[in-house]
Parts: sequence; structure tokens; C-alpha cells
Amino acid sequence: MNLHDLFKKTAEHFPDKPAVVQGHETVSYQALDGMISQIAQRLKSLGITRGQTIGLCFANSTACIALTYALWKLDAAVVPIDVELKPDEIRQVSRYLKLSAVISHKAGNAGWQHEECPVVGIPYYFKRINTAAGPATDIHIAFVRFTSGTTGERKGVVLSHERIFERIRSVNKTMQITPDDNVLWLLPMSHHFVSTIVLYLTEGATIVLADGIWSRSILETINQRHITLLYAAPFHYSLLAADTSNQGMPEVRLAVSTTIGLPADIHAHFSRRFGLSIAQAYGIIEIGLICINTEDPSGRPGSVGRILPDYKIRVENTPAYGEVDGVRCGELFFSGPGFFDAYFHPWTDGEKALQNGWFETGDIGGMDKEGFLYLYGRKNQVINRAGLKIFPEEIEAVFNRHPDVEESYVYGKAHDRLGQIIVAKVVLRKNSGRVDEKTLKAFCSEALAAYKVPEQICFADYLEKTVSTGKILRPR
Repeated sequence: MNLHDLFKKTAEHFPDKPAVVQGHETVSYQALDGMISQIAQRLKSLGITRGQTIGLCFANSTACIALTYALWKLDAAVVPIDVELKPDEIRQVSRYLKLSAVISHKAGNAGWQHEECPVVGIPYYFKRINTAAGPATDIHIAFVRFTSGTTGERKGVVLSHERIFERIRSVNKTMQITPDDNVLWLLPMSHHFVSTIVLYLTEGATIVLADGIWSRSILETINQRHITLLYAAPFHYSLLAADTSNQGMPEVRLAVSTTIGLPADIHAHFSRRFGLSIAQAYGIIEIGLICINTEDPSGRPGSVGRILPDYKIRVENTPAYGEVDGVRCGELFFSGPGFFDAYFHPWTDGEKALQNGWFETGDIGGMDKEGFLYLYGRKNQVINRAGLKIFPEEIEAVFNRHPDVEESYVYGKAHDRLGQIIVAKVVLRKNSGRVDEKTLKAFCSEALAAYKVPEQICFADYLEKTVSTGKILRPR
């Protein structure tokens, strides 16, 4: 199968229906399919052939979607590249994944060829790197996501057309996307595509690309475009929760939060403001989107929900991690459809990377008696203080409840006697009161066991984060 074939069937069934809306431009399914075909023909003339790996460094746009599907139409593999990467970083991706070419929304210094997307007239730039045919494999590769695996060593998660189709079929048993849905898109396409954009276009929904990230702009788009589904990050929900206008979102049936954990105060403020709960989602590039808390988002705001019907979970090594709020914690393993086909560098077949069909996520979590999953942190970031396992995120959540704290970052620091001690880096709100280390330790002591209270607290003006997802940069 080919994901472009799935899209083409949808385009034939809904030719005049809007597929993508960007600003004042609305592109129908039929027009988008024509755009894809024309781009594919041009890329073929530029030497792109079946099996090649092509880097796509492109900002959110109709063109980005069309280019992805055009490459799939040619049976080339798409390697999404974050638009924030510097030239040296792009060269590293190109070297690791043996890219045949790179397509970008902006030209580099030399060797870039100017092209233009039909229908919407958006320029793109093409650069040939080498004429390699791609990896020698029987896998029908659609997507290679450049990333560190859970071991921190493997680079490039390989996904076939077949595996991506399995994912979207499983996800839609819960999300229930239909042609009646209008989806507001706010996340970077270089990080989110195969379980979202592909799903929406396969099911005939309309994707509306956000014009801006501020609350008034988002709310205006939600109401003008009759948005029914939000798929966004906590950052976006924090902006909406703080909105003081009288605009609502009466047609939104589902608001999904992803990328990082959703702070409880943001969820509460958003729910009060709009009368709508936020469903937290849990996904991993190797295995896809496996949890969405659509069942009880208001009653269990800290949970990512029950496991999707097609998947299974194991919680291992629970004695080592203890309990949080009565939930036993352990290392999370999953099995099910749509798992990755291989790691690209070094090449490792997916089955060999699994443990008897189970994928070790590297996450620590636990399920309550009703089967709702809670996440507590990464295995390699758990603090070991004198043999006691401590989750940084649990302590950060307490810090972040203090009225004078904007955000915090907790980590373990090597200690000769205790193994590790707890250190916190705290960013205070502007115009905050007189808050010192002693005050914050006392505040933590009210909610945490004594061994979880940080030994050291330092204050910072900001915390370093990834540009695209807003995640705090946590050294491995």
C-alpha cells in the first residue's frame, strides 16, 4: 500500500471538500491531489526515485503537506527536518541518514534550485546531495524521524506505509475523525504528522492552519472556521486559559494536549474558561499514539487515559519505584500494531529492538485500579537518593503551584555519600513577592516527604527549552 493512494481515494470521494485552509487560501481535496501530482512529476524530473531518503525542512503549510505526499507518490522516504536546525545540524542529519536530497522553504548558501508549488504558488528549494538509492531493505519506507532512541544511541526511526496505516486505524477508534471535523493545526509538522495529518486527510477532515499563536487569533480562527477539534501543546492551552475576551469555542468536541505533561492549573483554568476538558495524549515515535484520556479528562486530569483498544501494556520492576498517590510505579512496556520497522543508524530491525514483541519506552508510570495510566518521568532522569527513587516531575508540580513560581526544573546531582541529591532551578514570576530558598523548601515540605525536598534551590531568569515543542532540555 501507499499512503498517497489512501489520500487519492478520499480526494475522489470528496473532490470539492476543503482539505487545507491557510489564511485566505482554501485548497480542496481535488486541487490538493492535482498539486501533489504536479510536484511529484517535477521531483521525478529532478532525479528523485523510489527508495531514496529525502529531507524535508519546511514550515507549516499546504506546500509541506503536498510535498510529503508527492514524495510518497514517488515511493521516496520522507525525513522531516526541524526548521530551527542550523546548517551544521542539517548536514549531520544528511550524513547519518544518507539523504539523496533536501527540500526546504528557504535556500541555503549554494547549490539550491528554486521551484514553485502549483495551485498555491509557494516557493520551495531543492538541493541534490548524492544519488544514493537509499537503504537496501524490503521495508516500504514512508517516514524516517531523526531522533535519539530510548538508549540515546540509535538515530532515525523507520516507519513503513503499512505501519503508519495501522497507527491511524488504531488511533481513530478513539478520536473518531470524520469528514465533519475541522481541525485547527498549531504544532510543527516536522514533529507531528503521521498519526495526525495523515489521519485527518485519510478520513476527509479539513485542516485549518493557524495564522498566529496568540489566544485572540486562535479563538477567532476557531469560531470563523467552525473548529471541532484542537490538537495542541500545553503552551497553547495556557494562552487560551488566560484569555479575557468573551469568545468561546462552542463547536469544539475534543481538545487534545500533547508533547509534554499538562499542568493541573492550566487544565483547571481552561475548563472554567471554556466549559471544556482537555484530553491528555501519550505518544512515542517508535510506537505511535497509544493513550488519549477522552473518557475522564476532568475527573483524572493528570492521567493520559486508558490504553487504546489495540494495544497492551506491562508495568515492570515496580518494587524499585514505589508508589505515587497510591499508584504503583514501574517501567512501561507496550505491544501492538504500528510499531516502528527499524532504526536507521545503526540499522536495527524493529523486531530485534523489541523484547519478545514488547517495546521498552524508558518512561516510568503506573495504572490506577480503573486502568487509567499516569506518567511520572523518564527512567534515565529518576533521582536515586540513598536508594530512594524520586521523580523530578512530581517535585516540579509542587513548585509550580506556588503563586510566585513561573516554572521549575528538578534534577539529581552526584553526591559521595547519598549517590544523588535533589537540586531545583526555579524561575520566579515577574513582580513576585519576596521568595527565597527557605520559603520554597518550607512550601515543598507541606506537600512532599522530607526525602523529596530539594537540598539546593537556585534561581534563574529562564529555563532552556526546545524551540519546536517547548520541552525543558533535560541532559541525559
